[in-house]
Amino acid sequence: MRLLFSALYKTGSVAPGKDGPVLLSAANELSSFGYFQRGSVREMMAFFARTIAKNATPGQRTSVKEQGYLCHMYVSPMGMTAVCFADSEYPARVAFGYLSKLCEDFAQATNGQLSSSSEDNCMDATFQAAHLKLLTQFQDPAQADQLTQIMAELEQTKLVLHETIEAALERGQKIDDLVAKSNDLSGSSKAFFKTAKKQNQCCSYM
Repeated sequence: MRLLFSALYKTGSVAPGKDGPVLLSAANELSSFGYFQRGSVREMMAFFARTIAKNATPGQRTSVKEQGYLCHMYVSPMGMTAVCFADSEYPARVAFGYLSKLCEDFAQATNGQLSSSSEDNCMDATFQAAHLKLLTQFQDPAQADQLTQIMAELEQTKLVLHETIEAALERGQKIDDLVAKSNDLSGSSKAFFKTAKKQNQCCSYM
């Protein structure tokens, strides 16, 4: 059971040159992947996370299935959208608890003030160390469940489950087109995605 990647976005914002919201902070734990895989894995997760966060609906939790992995999203009332990637064995309840705790810790660390910057990773200097520490703590779901309780309002939000990432996109959008146009992905990561999809293992890198 693993939490692989998480990111915080400024809800409703648009990052210059990017098809989605401004990234405030990101962290990952990719030690289970080969050294030369990690760059492409990180880029693909960041791309899918931003793509899903773009369609964030306030007051809603979203889980997106993709070939054995789950991307969970929580839209905080504090103006943040939190997204994480986990394997299918990681309990969804704990994953949403992690996202809730991530937003809460970020608000405390920044006194509830979101950066006015439109640059990606604009809050990493303030929060990345704490972000990575929390991601590490939540690698063990049993221990993590004792560290935090899911906020009451989180339980009351609507949960939407999509069977694939493409199902979570706006009507008419195709993941292949978004990958081709993305400025988040390097040429090698785009090629990696195409190769994996041909093998029907779109997310085998995760």
